[in-house]
Amino acid sequence: MVLELLIMAAGLFVMGIEAVYVPTDDGGGDYLVRVEPELVRNPTPYTLTSDVPADARNVRRVKIFVADAWPQSVERSLVEAAKRPRVAAVVTGVSRAADLETSQLKPLHPWGLLTGSLITLFLSLGANAYLGMLLAGMRARYQRDIQAGIVRV
Repeated sequence: MVLELLIMAAGLFVMGIEAVYVPTDDGGGDYLVRVEPELVRNPTPYTLTSDVPADARNVRRVKIFVADAWPQSVERSLVEAAKRPRVAAVVTGVSRAADLETSQLKPLHPWGLLTGSLITLFLSLGANAYLGMLLAGMRARYQRDIQAGIVRV
């Protein structure tokens, strides 16, 4: 499964398509797509697609750049957008993301998964210790029987 994910990620990097959602202060945002010129010049049987993320609300504009790198002005806006805090949830009836109260957002705590993983880990360690003690006991009996000259078939 990890190998499949690595191959898929490598395929995306080889393709030469980058997409970024940049939220604006008024609650909307711009969806920026950068395509490498080689993909546009060479005919390809594949469809070039870019899906808008589910948490990208009110996409006002889609900009497509055919270039090897982002332009300087876009690069600056990307850096500024990365520094701004990202809101994890959108509440209906609220016009701006800054108007959200922290009490309205529910943090994600996977305590059940963590607890289950720890219980499984400790059960596995206990089972391995038990099997190690069984093996040590069997080896001790075997050594004792060999030294006594008794061979059981």
